Amino acid sequence: MKTIWLKIWPLLKIVFQSVFLIYLGLGMALFFFQRSFIYFPDKTDFLDCSAFSTAKKVVFGSTNAYFTERSKDKLIIYYHGNGGRACDRSFLDQFFATKAYSTLFVEYSGYSETARTPSMSSILENVSDTINFVQYKSFKEVVIIGESIGSGPAAYHASLQKTSLLILITPYTNLVDIAIAHYPIYPMNLLLRDNFTPDKWLADYKEPVTIIIAENDEIIPRVISEKLFDGLISHSKNKYVVKDAGHNTIYDMEEFFALLRKVL
Repeated sequence: MKTIWLKIWPLLKIVFQSVFLIYLGLGMALFFFQRSFIYFPDKTDFLDCSAFSTAKKVVFGSTNAYFTERSKDKLIIYYHGNGGRACDRSFLDQFFATKAYSTLFVEYSGYSETARTPSMSSILENVSDTINFVQYKSFKEVVIIGESIGSGPAAYHASLQKTSLLILITPYTNLVDIAIAHYPIYPMNLLLRDNFTPDKWLADYKEPVTIIIAENDEIIPRVISEKLFDGLISHSKNKYVVKDAGHNTIYDMEEFFALLRKVL
């Protein structure tokens, strides 16, 4: 038995070393290139957006946005997901128009431009700029909507400025929880630098909030969205699950728009 062990040990040692090096290499890639795993920006110029042809392309601070003024009192602020750009969400603006809301579709720094790259700090700066814009315009009813990773800046915004309603679409507790769900063998709480934390930012949030979840979300596990909802202390909170919807197909579902119509 000892002889057999002595024969296979060099082979096992090579296997263990190879596995360790692969593990270490992937871990280093996750750490040093993590923003490439988080943000997928469309770099097409902000001004090049025919979909928002009737909107004002406004710039405030370091932030760009598509602004359509339909009402002096009611405003919807939209923070989009990590892929594409704000221009891609123009179909939602058409939907909000039926409710006579003014709309502000915020573009993140590093999206729709080539000069910068996205980061959590720059996106939170976009939120601060947006708050200043809203205060300048003096809207009375402000609805904040965050989609996917946009749940982070939306929650951060709601924690700093009084809102009439917060709507989070396929949201999450924090990015560490998502990272652990996808890479459970790594200490993502130590590796992740850009950690949006809606659960912390909404810890004291008591205004009305609605969460809309995709039943078959393959990117943000449903259990994480529900964990965020369960932790909310608002006495006016609602949760809806869109049947058969995936993370990237929720907008294809008529049920989603029916729910959004009901909430607004």
